[in-house]
Amino acid sequence: MKANNPIFSIIIPCYNQGVFLEDCINSILAQKFDNWEAIIINDGSIDDTEVIARSLEALDARIIVQSQNNLGLSSARNNGMSVARGDYLLFLDADDWIENNAFSTLSTVIFECPGYELYRMGYAYWDKPNGLLFHTHLPMANGEIFPQVLTQNIGPCHSIIVRSDFAKMLGGFDPLLRSCEDWDFWIRAGKMGAKIWSIPEVLVAYRYVRNSMSRNPRVMYEALSEVSWRAGRKDLRLTKSSKFNHAYSLEIAEVQKNHLLTVLGVMIHQGGIEEATEWYKQEQEKWNWSLEPEDLRSLSSYLSWGYFFRLEEIKVLLRDLSPLLEAFILELDFSKKEAASISRYIMSPQLKKLNHLRYGKLIGGILNRLNFY
Repeated sequence: MKANNPIFSIIIPCYNQGVFLEDCINSILAQKFDNWEAIIINDGSIDDTEVIARSLEALDARIIVQSQNNLGLSSARNNGMSVARGDYLLFLDADDWIENNAFSTLSTVIFECPGYELYRMGYAYWDKPNGLLFHTHLPMANGEIFPQVLTQNIGPCHSIIVRSDFAKMLGGFDPLLRSCEDWDFWIRAGKMGAKIWSIPEVLVAYRYVRNSMSRNPRVMYEALSEVSWRAGRKDLRLTKSSKFNHAYSLEIAEVQKNHLLTVLGVMIHQGGIEEATEWYKQEQEKWNWSLEPEDLRSLSSYLSWGYFFRLEEIKVLLRDLSPLLEAFILELDFSKKEAASISRYIMSPQLKKLNHLRYGKLIGGILNRLNFY
């Protein structure tokens, strides 16, 4: 089938993820709404991505394959954007997939709620090989994404479609960023007055990688810091005027503290207690921030162990991670009793889940309400 004027262009960068690509494309082929094109960008893969992509391209004229040298995720997305013909763009990674009613639902919402630059879908984190659902997020807020977007990402790329002409006006993704390129993109959208409409229904899925050992906390923090710095300044990349595109006085110290604790959670999970402690103290001296016990909740996130809720995983966390957490907290000038209490506070979602797994929802719920966990 040849789609002359597609409503949706799905841009799929792929670097050495050929093993997942067929699942992704099959989820698009299964759509109830057929006015789309899928653009696979092979970003210099050295696995069988090219062979798999070309075989998928042969199945359907709506599937297009572009190949480039290994220039990175942002460059691949920008390449796809440059050839996309759809009215709306969805940036879907090769290991993601969409529900078969995603485009039919989106097309209905766009028709009934026109005038928005962005439409945001609910999404789920799956451990697909084991058929395990880790987490779902159902967005609710509608309207301008400014100023909230200056300090918090509005959502992962795969959960948001953006009007094509608006995305191209923003200038695409920044290839110089090694992480957080999506947040940087949404900040520019916010400064240009973008409005978002949210669909509180899971329409897209993210393949959850439960092992955080390959994540680089320093790379993540560097990118988070750079994007936060940009957020508070007039963005000269935006050529059109906007009432929101100027400098802002942000509580950058608090933002940086949250960023640092988030990536330190990854480092602690990797066992780097000494490095995490030294790094925190260096940044604390630089920013002169105060630290409250509730701040340390940021150590647990989807980047570290925030969505670990299987019985086996909880047991491992309690056995291996809890002592590391307490050791880290002790180094922050809390007492031993305080460190133990704060550690349990950080781990409370897992401890509450453990009550449910051990005693059932009724008894477990009662115990949790009584704070017996």
